[in-house]
Amino acid sequence: MYRQSIYEQFSEEAAILKHYGLDTLEPEYWVGENDVRKSVRYSSTEGLNNQTNNSVSGGVLDDRWSLDDTDPLGLKKSVLWQDLSSSKRSTQDVLDEMQEKSQLLVSAKSFNPKYFLRKVHKDTSYNDLLSGAELLRYTLDQKSEALRNLVQDNFDRFVSAKNTIDTVYGEMKTQCLNADNDYGVRGLDNTLSEAINRAEQVFGPVLVNRNKAEKIRSTLSVLEKYKFFFNLPSSLMESIKQQKYDVIIRDYKKGKVVLESTMSSDASENNGSSNPSIERQVDDTALSAQYRKVFDKVWAEVEKIMEEMREQLFKQLTEPWRSMEEQERTINVLLELDTPEDPIWHYLDSQYKFIIDLLKESYQEQLNKIKAFTKSLPPFSNDTKEIALRLKNAIKAINIRDYDSLIAGKDMDVQIWKATLDVVKTLSDLLLRCLPDFWKLSKSFMEGKFQKSPAILSANRRRRQAMDLRKVEQCQNMAKGVIDLYASLLSEFFILPPISSNQVRDQETLSFIPSQSDSVTTCYFLTKILNGISECVNDINSINMASDVSNALQILMEQTRWKFVEIICDAWNSDAKIFYALEDWSLDQDNREITNFLRNFHIFHKYNSRSAYKIASLGYVSDEDDNKSSRISDAFLQKIKSAFLDSLYAYLDGLVHLVFSDYTPLESCDKEPTEMFQRSRIDPKQIDSRILLTISNLSNLKQFMIPRIVSQFEAAYKCSLVDDTKTLNDVINQLDKILFDDYLKRQTQKIRNIVVNGILSGDVDWYNISKPTEVHSFVFEALLSLVIVHAQVSDVAKPLINRTLTALLESMAQDCLEAFQKVEKFGMGGMLQATLEIEFMHQTLSQYVSKKAQETLQLIYTTIEQLYDTTQASNDLESELSSVKQLLVDSRKSTSLQFLCFKKPK
Repeated sequence: MYRQSIYEQFSEEAAILKHYGLDTLEPEYWVGENDVRKSVRYSSTEGLNNQTNNSVSGGVLDDRWSLDDTDPLGLKKSVLWQDLSSSKRSTQDVLDEMQEKSQLLVSAKSFNPKYFLRKVHKDTSYNDLLSGAELLRYTLDQKSEALRNLVQDNFDRFVSAKNTIDTVYGEMKTQCLNADNDYGVRGLDNTLSEAINRAEQVFGPVLVNRNKAEKIRSTLSVLEKYKFFFNLPSSLMESIKQQKYDVIIRDYKKGKVVLESTMSSDASENNGSSNPSIERQVDDTALSAQYRKVFDKVWAEVEKIMEEMREQLFKQLTEPWRSMEEQERTINVLLELDTPEDPIWHYLDSQYKFIIDLLKESYQEQLNKIKAFTKSLPPFSNDTKEIALRLKNAIKAINIRDYDSLIAGKDMDVQIWKATLDVVKTLSDLLLRCLPDFWKLSKSFMEGKFQKSPAILSANRRRRQAMDLRKVEQCQNMAKGVIDLYASLLSEFFILPPISSNQVRDQETLSFIPSQSDSVTTCYFLTKILNGISECVNDINSINMASDVSNALQILMEQTRWKFVEIICDAWNSDAKIFYALEDWSLDQDNREITNFLRNFHIFHKYNSRSAYKIASLGYVSDEDDNKSSRISDAFLQKIKSAFLDSLYAYLDGLVHLVFSDYTPLESCDKEPTEMFQRSRIDPKQIDSRILLTISNLSNLKQFMIPRIVSQFEAAYKCSLVDDTKTLNDVINQLDKILFDDYLKRQTQKIRNIVVNGILSGDVDWYNISKPTEVHSFVFEALLSLVIVHAQVSDVAKPLINRTLTALLESMAQDCLEAFQKVEKFGMGGMLQATLEIEFMHQTLSQYVSKKAQETLQLIYTTIEQLYDTTQASNDLESELSSVKQLLVDSRKSTSLQFLCFKKPK
C-alpha cells in the first residue's frame, strides 16, 4: 500500500513543475531563461543559498523539501535525519547541513549516489536494495508515460497555440513592427531621448552635487564610526611616550579587530553569495572598496609604529643596567605582541654575552691595575730586618685586634694584597649581581611561567612557549658557562690547576703573593679573600641550580683552600726562621723573668694556626669561634701539622741564633727597650744576659707555652701530638743544656782560676803553715764571684739562681777537691786552714749544696784527712778544732753582709 501511495503522488502538477524547472507552484522570484533551460531538477546550491534566510527567520523549511526528501528506492519515509528548521542553530550551521544533505536529494544537482547509499542505506540489506532498484525503474517508466500522455491528451491545444502565435507574428510584420522601424517604437524612443537630455540639463548638476554630498556624508559617517581607528597611530605614539604598554596592547588588538571587520565584505564576495538579505547584513559591518586604501594606509602606519616599539623593547632587553622587574615587564609586553622572535630567549642570550664580556673585561682591568702598580713599586729588598719589622707591626695589630691599621698600611705588600682582594670582590660582586637574575628568568622560562592561558594563546605561541628540552639544556649550559668563567679566571689568577679542559692560561701569569709579605698579613688577606669567594659560592648555591652547573665552584673552593693553606704554611715557616729578629730583649710586663719575645711568638703561632684551620675547615663566619665541631681532611691536617711543628723547631733554632749573635736593634730609634735595659741593668749586648734570658724563655716555653699551644692544636684539629710534644721537649732540654753549660763554662772558669791559684800557688805552704787566724782571701774572692753571678742572675732570670749557684758550687767543690788532691802533705796548721776554708764555703753556700756537692765536699774532707801528716799532730787537737770553729763563726759574722744574698730566705 505504501508503494502504491508513492505512485499516486506524481500528478499533473509534478509534471508541470519538472517541465518548467520550478520548485513550487507559487514562486517568489523570477527565474531567468538560462535557468529554465537547465536540468528540471532544482540546483541544490542555489536553492539552499536563496532559501536560507527564509528557513531560519521563519523557523520552517519551504514545502519543496517535504516533496524532495522521499526515498527514491521507497524503502524509507525520508532521506533526511534531522529537522532543518531548528531555530537554535546558526545560519552557517544550517547552510552547512543543508549543503551536506543536498547530496542525498535525488532532485538536486549535487546528488551523490555513492554518498546516498553509504549515508541512507548503510544498514539496508541486499535484497531490499534490489527491490528498491526495481521500484526506481518502475517510477521512471511511470513518469515518462505521464509525459507522453500529457502531450497526447493536449495535442490539439499545442497546435492551436502554435497557429495563434504564427498569426500574431504575421500581423506584427504587416503593421511595421519590424527591425527597420524599431518594431514601432522609434517615435517613442525619440521622445524619451529628448526628455532624458532635458532632464540631464536640469537635474544633472543637482545630481552631481547630491552625489558629492552623499560621498561627503558617507565619508563623515565612516570617520565618525571609525574615529578610534583613524586616531590609533597618534594614540599609540602618545602611549609609547608615556610607556603605557597595557594601553598600547589593548588599542592595538582593538584596531586589529576593527580592521578585520572591514575586510568581511571581501570575504563575502569570495564566497559568491547572491542572497540580497545576506548582502545587506554584510554592508552593515563592512566597508566599500573605496575606503580600503585609506584603512590599509592607516594600518600600515600602525604596524610601522608597533614595529619601532618592538625594536625599542628588544633593544631594552639588551641593556643590562635595567632592573629584572622592568625586563620581565618588557618580555611580557613582547609576548602579548606575538613577536616572531622569542623575547625571553633574546634576553637570555644577550644577558649571557654581557655577563661573559663583563667578567672578562673586569678581570683584565683589575689585572692591568695590579701589573701597573707592581711596575711602579721600587724593587723589594732582601733585608730580613724589613720583613721582621713588618711582621712585628702586624703582630702588634692583631694583638690589639686593630685590623684597620693592618690593612691601612702603606707597605708594598699590603697594597698588593688590597688589589688582589679587589679582584675577588669585583668578580664575585659581578657574578652575584648578574647570575641570580639570569637564572631566575631562565628557570621561569624553562618552567613555562610566562605562558598565557590556553584559551588565549595561539597555536604558534603555545608551541613557542612550551618547554623545549633543547633550550632547557642551553639555559643550563649558559649558566654553567658563566660559573666556569668565574672559576677559571680566579683559578688563573691564583695559579690553580685548570678548572675545565678548555681553559687557556696566560703564560705571563703573575704571582699574586707579594714577595716580602709576612705570614700574619698573608693569613689575614687570604682569609678575607677566601671568605669573599665562599660567600659568593654559598649565594650561588642558594639559587638551587643543577649540581653539574655549579660543580666548578666546588672544585674552585677545594683547590683554592689547598693553595691558600700551602701559602700560609710556607709563609709560616719562613717567618718562624727569622722570628728571632723580633727579639728586643724587653721583659714581659706580667712575668719579668721572660721577654716579650715569647708572647709575640704565641700570638704569631696562634694566629697562623687559627687562620690555617679556618681555611681548611671553611670556618669563616666568626673570628670568635673556631667551629671546633668541624673536621678537616687528613691531607690538610698533615700539611698544617707539619708547618706547626716546623715553625716551632725554627723558632728554637732562632733562640740559639739570638744567644750567639751580636744584638742589633730592629729599629734604630727604638728607645723603649734601652730604657728598660737601664732600669733592669740588663745589657743584651752581653752574651751572659742573653743566655740567661733565653734559658728562662726556654723554661717557660717548656712548662707553659708548648703545652698550651699543643693542647689548642689538638682540640681544634682533633689529633694527638704526644710523641711530637715529647720530641719538642727533648729538643728544648738539649738547647737548655747547651746554653746553660756555655754560661757555666765561663763562670766556672773564673772561679776555678781563683780556687786553683789560691790553693796551689806558692803563697801557701800547707805543710808548714801556722795555725789559722783567718780565711784566706781566695775563698772570699771566689765567693764574691758567686755574689756577682747571683746578682746577674737575679736581675736577669731570678728563677735560675738556685740552679746556677748549685751548679757553680758543684763545680767549685770539684775544683777544690782536685786542687787539694795535688797538695803533697798537710801539716797541723794546713789541715786546720783547709778545713776552715772548706767549711766556711760550705756553710756560706749551704742552701745551694746539692747531693753531688755534698759528696764532693765530703771527699774534700776525706782528702785533707788523708793528706794530713799525723806526726805533727797536737795533743790538744780538740782545743785547736774549737778555736777553728770559733774563727769560723767570727768569719761568718764578719762577712754576713757580703754574703747576705746566699742566706736562705725565711
